[in-house]
Amino acid sequence: MTRFQALALSALIALLSACATPSGPQREAASPTQPARAPSGNLPKVDWSAERARITRTLSGASDLSVITRSDGYLQLLIPGAEAFARDGVEPRPSLKATLDRIATALNETQGTEILVIGHTDAAGSELHNMQLSIRRAESVVEYLRVRGIALTRLQADGRGETEPFADNGIEAGRAKNRRVEMIVRPFAR
Repeated sequence: MTRFQALALSALIALLSACATPSGPQREAASPTQPARAPSGNLPKVDWSAERARITRTLSGASDLSVITRSDGYLQLLIPGAEAFARDGVEPRPSLKATLDRIATALNETQGTEILVIGHTDAAGSELHNMQLSIRRAESVVEYLRVRGIALTRLQADGRGETEPFADNGIEAGRAKNRRVEMIVRPFAR
């Protein structure tokens, strides 16, 4: 790799990292296993066990969404994305909008939780393109949920591109499974 190529790659990585939704001055950065600190203000204390059960009851049973309790106790909402967006598009299609409307209704009931939206793509195209696409899709979902009444201080967007496949990217059925949106729902740390 030439020096120019190394510099160009470094610049692209810096640009890509700037595309992710910032945590903002009110919150610490959070990871899927570590919640962010609650934004300043008086959020009600959340009975996470009861809230997790309520969200699970409200959203379970639909074919367009899987609700999983992770080993860390947080909820993971898996939304198949094969038909959720147009090819290389970031605007949610009507079927995804209907799913997001149900999610927004369920998550608007309690203000003491945060939602990390993670976009995933298949491996068609370049890694850089897929990473950028997954971030833009996650940001689009965050904006959709914000417009539906979920406070932006509760929402974060991230993209994983093609780095976390569920299935074989070598076949179309596998690529379709890999295109998805995940949401991690958890209480704010106090």
